[in-house]
Amino acid sequence: MRAPLSTTVMLLGLVVTVGSGWYIAKGPFFGFATPPLPYILGATGVFVFGIIVFGWGLSSRIDAGRGNERVIPSNEKV
Repeated sequence: MRAPLSTTVMLLGLVVTVGSGWYIAKGPFFGFATPPLPYILGATGVFVFGIIVFGWGLSSRIDAGRGNERVIPSNEKV
């Protein structure tokens, strides 16, 4: 992936992870009602998916910053 697409994927994963983490943690830690168990399990799955997408975008972003390191063999003497 190129750098802008990698950044977009990384930010999408970050937003999904933070959003689902907030949904899971808002009940016990911030005084809201605790969501039903099926919703917590679904939000946990979305949280894990967001972490995977974030990691995928981050690794692509790091790889895009390295540039082209291909070695092109030639017959010329240096």
